[in-house]
Amino acid sequence: MSTRLAHLKAAHYFVVASETQSYTDAARKLSVTQAAVSQQIRLLEEYLGVSLFYRSGRKMLLTSQGKTLTDHLSSGFEQIEQGLNSVKLEPMAGSLTVYGLQSISSLWLMPRLWRFSDMHSNITVRLFSAEELPDLQSGDIDVSIYNDPILREDTENQILLTSPIVPICSRELFQRIGFKDIEDFLCCWLIQTTLPEYSWSQWGKEYDLTIAGKEHLWAEVSSWYMGISAVKAGHGVFLCPEFMVQEELERGELVKPFDLPLAEPLTFYLAHSKKSPRLERINAFVKWIQQESEGNILNPYSPTKL
Repeated sequence: MSTRLAHLKAAHYFVVASETQSYTDAARKLSVTQAAVSQQIRLLEEYLGVSLFYRSGRKMLLTSQGKTLTDHLSSGFEQIEQGLNSVKLEPMAGSLTVYGLQSISSLWLMPRLWRFSDMHSNITVRLFSAEELPDLQSGDIDVSIYNDPILREDTENQILLTSPIVPICSRELFQRIGFKDIEDFLCCWLIQTTLPEYSWSQWGKEYDLTIAGKEHLWAEVSSWYMGISAVKAGHGVFLCPEFMVQEELERGELVKPFDLPLAEPLTFYLAHSKKSPRLERINAFVKWIQQESEGNILNPYSPTKL
């Protein structure tokens, strides 16, 4: 073994100390004493012949040499952890953490999740919603469901489903307006998301309807969930992914005034780390959710690996 690797323990302590900027916090994280952290870093500094930290108030900050070293070591220890995880697989039983956009998590996945729990009572699903794509390599998140794939070599992406974007409104508004012609939309409040490809102006271009602008636009919302909540309360017409309101449409609570979708459908992607130690759980969840999408979604893509 290289003599440099004899300092692997000291290098590990150094990386943790660089992350916490405190020997005390590093010791707590490593479950050792503060003196042990200080000793290992001192040994590393003596071996390298440079100072790695300097004190600034209560913080231990990196020197220029320390910054260079931590850049190399952090990625190295991350690869070591991934390598160990890829060999030491966890059993089927345990927890599974799923992150997704609020809309698909709340409106589609959560109402169906009981079926997965019935099939796999030994797996506890922890479901969270977030707008930003998660870091699947951190080890804290197992599966993500978002509009965009996570383009990394160590990440498995599959197209989960695609859905047309259609105008929807409440039954009460539909009955009040009548909707004999698409120009009747100009009598309504028009609700859209902030995504330009799913805007009313884009819909108007595709169906030759002039939507002048703000005088017809009542609200621009940051999520599909917010727009659906508005139309359920009887406010306006919303351009919405049909799969998110399929059950409400079937029950007659919501209505498509005209079956005129946007040319650009909405696609959701299922992603997970190829190196996760929880692959057995992940594969069980992926198989189940693919079956759910095939059985409940209008015109889904067949699951396709990217």
